Order: sequence, then C-alpha cells, then structure tokens
Amino acid sequence: MPFTDLKKDLQGARVAQRRSARYWLREIFIVDWNLKLMALVISLGLWYAVTGQRTARTIPMRGVQLSFRLPPDLEIVNDPRHEVEVTLTGSNRALNQIKKNDLVVYVDIASSQPGDRVIYLTPDTITMSLPEGVRVDDIEPNAIPLQLEPRVERTVEVEPKFDGKLPDGFELRRLIVTPERVRVRGPESHVNALQKASTEPIQLEGHRGDFTMQQVAVSVPDTKIDVIDTVVRVQLEIGEERVERTFNGVAVRDNSGAAARPSTASVTLFGERSALDGLNAQNIQIVLNVADDGSITPRLVLPPGMQGRVELRSTKPAGFSINR
Repeated sequence: MPFTDLKKDLQGARVAQRRSARYWLREIFIVDWNLKLMALVISLGLWYAVTGQRTARTIPMRGVQLSFRLPPDLEIVNDPRHEVEVTLTGSNRALNQIKKNDLVVYVDIASSQPGDRVIYLTPDTITMSLPEGVRVDDIEPNAIPLQLEPRVERTVEVEPKFDGKLPDGFELRRLIVTPERVRVRGPESHVNALQKASTEPIQLEGHRGDFTMQQVAVSVPDTKIDVIDTVVRVQLEIGEERVERTFNGVAVRDNSGAAARPSTASVTLFGERSALDGLNAQNIQIVLNVADDGSITPRLVLPPGMQGRVELRSTKPAGFSINR
C-alpha cells in the first residue's frame, strides 16, 4: 500500500475516533441532562443519608429517671434525687429511636446494708434499656448519698376525721371503726414515730340518724410509710342532743315502803332535751334499793315511755338512810 494511502487511513481513523468521543460525551452530558442531574442528586442524597446514619455521635439526655432496686427488707429514708443526666453515644438512626420519657436508669443496691451509703453511678453499675449499638459514656451526678433503714411493720389506731357538723339539736353518740387498728409498713424510724392513721373526711352535714360507711379510705401524712389495710368500716350512731338538768324536791322512798331520810333530794339527770322538757319534780322519784350487805343504792323512777332516754347522774345528798 502506498504511503499516502496509509496516511489517509490513519487520518480518517483519528477523525472517526474524535467524532465517536464527541458522540459519547454528548450522550453523557447533554442528552436528557435534566433527568441525569436529578438522578445524580438523588444518588448523592441517598449516599449521604446512609453514611450519615452510620456516623456515631454523642448526645446528653437530661432528666432521665433514676430508680433503685432495693432488697425486700430495706427502705430509703432520705430523699435522693430521682433524675440524672446521661451521655449516650451511637449512630443517628439508633439515637433517633430513643424517647427520653421511656428511659430509666436502674441501680441495683440489693446487697447494701442499713446505714449511710454513697452509691456510685458508672456505665458498669447501672442498667438501661437502649437500642443496639448505643452505649452509656457518662452519668451526672455520679454519686448519690442514701440513708438505708430496715423495713418494719406494725399496727396503729385509726382516727376518724369529720367534715361539717350535725344539724342543730343532734349529736354523735357512738362511733365504731372496724378494724380499730390498721397495718402500716415503712422505714423503722418513721413507723415507730407514727401515732395513728386517719380516715378520709366523713361528711356529717344533714345526718339526723345512724348511718354506716362501708369503705372509708385510711392514710398517713408520712409519704415514706405505706398503709397496708387501706379501708375501714365506720358506723355512726346519731341522736337528739342530750343535756344535764337538775330537779329539786324529788321524793325519796324505800322500795319496801319504809320512810327514807331525807325524804326529798335534788337529782341531776342526763338525757335527750325533749325528754327532760317533759319531766318535773312531781313525776319522778328516787327509790332506795337495799342490798343484803346493807348498802343503799338510789334508783330513778320515770314516767312510762321515758326509760332509756334519761339516766341518773347524781343526787344531793349523795347518801341516804332508812327508818325501820
């Protein structure tokens, strides 16, 4: 082949190569450039999202609840803090799964003994429920003072509390609480200092007769103490208000009909106001009962229908004799 022809062929090949390169460059960068640019942006975004989620970061979590796991026979007497700040490290994805309100730092002090103690908080001495790949780096504060006492149980008297007052002319005659004492449990010094437990307020307004409350809540003011028997039954006997009244010149006689000395006396009676309003010195009397040993006991005699509503409180004089 002549040299000139070979030269022409080489030049043609170079031109073809240049045309082919321009074609491919045009296909890559110019044809549908907007779609290709969008695909590039999406690819870069996905790459950043994936690599960013895997990148470890550290965040502080403030106000995380602190809970102590106590042995069954011990109680915390002081008021230790209930929240701590925890520093966590992990991937973005794992950290984003954490909700602060669900986090609890548990400290196991089951092997502790009574007395003043300092509990140290480190990643090795606490437990937390965390997503996989998240670790605890630091806890602040890292030392908590505790006062531990034996847990004891005893019974205390129940004192009913009332709200309001009974209608005018009525009174509370009898109060029955069942049970009279309830069990409480707590730190030894607190339980030993407790004198009584109280019921919730019992409403008295408007009550003119007996009534019973089957389930009355019982509580104590000390938040360190738990009430085990939380309810009691309360029975209230309500009746007409009773008063004392003295009657002069009341006849005194012996039960056998013999003359008594003195033959009249002043007597003080206690009973319902309406019943006393219906009595006078003429419709009541004192009868002297003489025992086998010679002792004399005065007995009040009332008109029919008054028995049980009035009682004898005292006589003046206090002693009597009988003329045989």
